Amino acid sequence: MNKKFIEAISNIDEEKSKMIYHRLIRDGVDPNLITNDMNIALQKVARLYEEGQYYIADLIIAGDLITSLMQEMRRDCDMFTFTTRDERIVVGTVYDDIHEVGKNIFVSMLRSEGLNVIDIGADVSTRRFIQAVRKHKPAILGISGILTTVIDNIKEVIHSIEMEGLRKNMKIILGGNIADENFCRYVKADGYSKDAIEGVRICIDWLEAGN
Repeated sequence: MNKKFIEAISNIDEEKSKMIYHRLIRDGVDPNLITNDMNIALQKVARLYEEGQYYIADLIIAGDLITSLMQEMRRDCDMFTFTTRDERIVVGTVYDDIHEVGKNIFVSMLRSEGLNVIDIGADVSTRRFIQAVRKHKPAILGISGILTTVIDNIKEVIHSIEMEGLRKNMKIILGGNIADENFCRYVKADGYSKDAIEGVRICIDWLEAGN
């Protein structure tokens, strides 16, 4: 964990963030560790927003900064490998939440491990989640949310998936600033992670346990 990098991003200091990023790349730091630090910084920005210290514009600017860094990483690193597994993972940000930078980080890290990921975007309705699960028959469904206001939306999505008979043999993982043990239990998910690296590890462990 590079605290200076995380602090620069969470302070929305573009110049310093990019300077530290390029130094980390030159030093040969694992791209997944750099990406995870971006995810941690994004969670910090979300907390500052919910505490009233940041505004929605700050969330957007921070998201744009991380997106820019991710684009540079794609050019700098051979981070995104081709798929090596058959199992599918569907990932989306729940409706009423348009923030997808954290989701994009998670998706990129899953793909860097050779996992087959279908990204269905942000502000995804219950109906679209159900359609994606029915179409792709994923081994894992990842649901992201940054704001506490969408907790019940996620609960509705999971409940509806169960009512449609689509939960069997599928694990559900939660991600985002609001993810914790109590929230996981409340919405009846199988697991959660605020740390993208840990989230990837959980997904790999689930897939391997299913073989």
